[in-house]
Amino acid sequence: MSIVAEPTDKPAALTSVEHPLLVFFDGECGFCNHWINKVRDADHAHRIRFGTKQGTTFQEVAKAHPEVAKVESIVVVSRNGIGHEEILVRSAAVRIVVDGLPGFRFFAFLLQIIPAPICNIGYRLVSKVRSSVMGKLSQCRVPTEEERALFVD
Repeated sequence: MSIVAEPTDKPAALTSVEHPLLVFFDGECGFCNHWINKVRDADHAHRIRFGTKQGTTFQEVAKAHPEVAKVESIVVVSRNGIGHEEILVRSAAVRIVVDGLPGFRFFAFLLQIIPAPICNIGYRLVSKVRSSVMGKLSQCRVPTEEERALFVD
């Protein structure tokens, strides 16, 4: 699912040329935090920034795009080649995040060859069991000093 983000009043861009992706995740989910840590470690070019869905930046995105407020998925704001931002969820979001990341090549390949509706079914299944498998955290992830530049509030 992709939603082109072009509100009438032009807010500050969430992405930039050097950081074309902004990934929002459930900061209280153990599985999500584990996955984000792996993505952050694999992103040697630092093209991705991160934020929790409990944070103020995501709350502003959700106000502008209420259709993503309750979605059980990571939410990715992606900058295209002409500077426009679009919002991606479920397998489309995962696909753009893992594209080109070392350690995720096989997974990225699978996401390319498996049709999106099937990937989305798999995503929903993982989403339903993620808390029971990895547990819930009592608080959102706090970035280290060196990570702070890659995280938004």
